[in-house]
Amino acid sequence: MDGTKKPVVSVTRNRDISKAVHAALDKIEIPNLSRKTVLLKPNVSREVDPKLGINTNPEVVEAIFNYLKDRYEAKYLIGDSPIINTDTYKAFEQSGYKNLLKNKDLQFIDLDDRTPVKKEIPNGKVLKNIRITGYWHEIDYCISIPVLKMHMHCGASLSFKNMKGLIYKRDKTILHHFQAPEIIEELKKSIKKIKELDIAIADLGSIIRPDLVIIDASYAHEGMGPSSGNSVKLDTVIASTNFLAADIIALAISQPKWSLEDVPHLKLLSESILPSIKSLNDIKTIPDDINEFIKPLESPPKSITIKYENVNLLDIDSCSACLSTVFNLLKNNKEFIDEHYTPEKPLSLAIGKGITESDFYSDTFLIGNCTSNQKENGIFIHGCAPVESTILKIIKEKNSLSS
Repeated sequence: MDGTKKPVVSVTRNRDISKAVHAALDKIEIPNLSRKTVLLKPNVSREVDPKLGINTNPEVVEAIFNYLKDRYEAKYLIGDSPIINTDTYKAFEQSGYKNLLKNKDLQFIDLDDRTPVKKEIPNGKVLKNIRITGYWHEIDYCISIPVLKMHMHCGASLSFKNMKGLIYKRDKTILHHFQAPEIIEELKKSIKKIKELDIAIADLGSIIRPDLVIIDASYAHEGMGPSSGNSVKLDTVIASTNFLAADIIALAISQPKWSLEDVPHLKLLSESILPSIKSLNDIKTIPDDINEFIKPLESPPKSITIKYENVNLLDIDSCSACLSTVFNLLKNNKEFIDEHYTPEKPLSLAIGKGITESDFYSDTFLIGNCTSNQKENGIFIHGCAPVESTILKIIKEKNSLSS
């Protein structure tokens, strides 16, 4: 990027989301994609219904595909690599992509169905190498199409974090397992909320970056994202060929009181990859005044608590997959929990890589592989993350034995 030229980010709003997409893309310069292999990379990480602000709205992706197809004779791919224990094709179907998957001009790919490519990260602070999708060398142009959503562990999940889906299968969990106290101590001098996960995500920036970003804020996700918060209809689309600029504008309209320190991986990327972009002042927006688009969203909770008197949750350095699973378990099975557990004898759950034997009792359910080092001291439920039905089955079995 020319250091004297600001990156351009277009922001549009329209109840007809297809018109919003077209208007946003009309205002930025997209290179000639003819004879290129173009990957459309939405966030389709879970088997959930559309318009929840959890997965990318298929209407947005379809509008992007139609816009590009009308202009460029390219080979178009669409794919993702969802969370563990999720079938990629079923996730796309459940999320409203059935019509797109039938389109003969768009090839669906499961990013995990080929032998992965191992990439070295020589300047990585914690992440030294990683395996990514085996399709990587076929892709000429990568389009990140994330949902604008809050994230309980990263502040917000936007266009750059969406690229985490290019990591091969379970290797994604590696990013959650680093322990680097000396690096954290040093970085906390300037980024108070920094965690090893933030550093690992930023380390990816030296090998994986999107060429074009279209942020889906048709339905944003506020509160305890990435999957346990609330959907908010914004009818908004943000587009840019600069991922950091796009993410900064997404924060400007959804969290106007935040700085990059509130999303530490973006702060690190602004220092290591794109040092000329620090704030809204370093970006040209179309329109110039984006105040009309500002809609403050509920921030992720500062501390994760369970508001049930008959449930004790111990959470020390968990990932969002396990935490979301536990919250959904409790929300969907409150009647059973109220019937079998009391404040005096609560349901005890523990998640996260940081728990120790002194933190819990022998009747505590240890959920997820990160707790396996304590499996002899509690009731261990393996998985990364274990599915809700499996956890409930084991809890019910234990409850019936103790009754």
